[in-house]
Amino acid sequence: MRTKFLSRSALKWIALVSMFIDHIGAIFGAQFYESLGISWLYTLLRIIGRLSFPIFAFFIAEGWYYTKSKKRYALLLAIFAVISQPIYYFALNQYTFEFNILFTFLISIALMCILDMARKYPNYSFMYYTFMFAIGVIVFVLLLMGLSISYGVYGVFLPVVFYAFNHGEKRYAKVVMWVVAFLLMIAYWLLWFLLSDMAQISSYISLFSVLSLPLLMLYNGQKGKGAPKYLFYVFYPTHILIIFLISLLV
Repeated sequence: MRTKFLSRSALKWIALVSMFIDHIGAIFGAQFYESLGISWLYTLLRIIGRLSFPIFAFFIAEGWYYTKSKKRYALLLAIFAVISQPIYYFALNQYTFEFNILFTFLISIALMCILDMARKYPNYSFMYYTFMFAIGVIVFVLLLMGLSISYGVYGVFLPVVFYAFNHGEKRYAKVVMWVVAFLLMIAYWLLWFLLSDMAQISSYISLFSVLSLPLLMLYNGQKGKGAPKYLFYVFYPTHILIIFLISLLV
């Protein structure tokens, strides 16, 4: 019996559907569901949506590791980040400007690029951790200075964690990866909890992102069938726009 049975395509479809459900909740807003007397549905939609980001973060790292052209990979991400930004702004962030998740991933791959550079040095371990610490401080300072990006520090570093440890030479590397990823998710939830109204159930929603980890552990490393290569890039701005337009008509 195979213990790992989820292909790359299967996981990406799970993430796409989860993201779509999440944005149905987010774009229509909690007040819409409250007005219909089904406020619980908003919470359910957002909980389901917590599965998507960690899965996408994992495959951003995998994509960067396996891509034959890192320049083309980064350029494609940058193009769709720019295309998606006005749609993201009007649909989800009219009150506080925030860069969409593709910009978050661009910062992530910038860090992964630095890791690639560090690995070329003979004293790899020292350079690796020195670069990681330095760039971490820089990113953290930028965020404190007001750089607002989707998922913040957690969003930037989760793909980097997957990239740094998933293909490590040490036998325990993957164990470290899952532990660090779990701790990042808990830290993100704790920060959200402390900054939110503790009386609201919404302060607990981000905690459900940890449910994505068991799914990722079932990844069998196979490509699978049914998920076009550039589906995520096109789907991201398109589905937000469609849901937003529908919300204006309701």
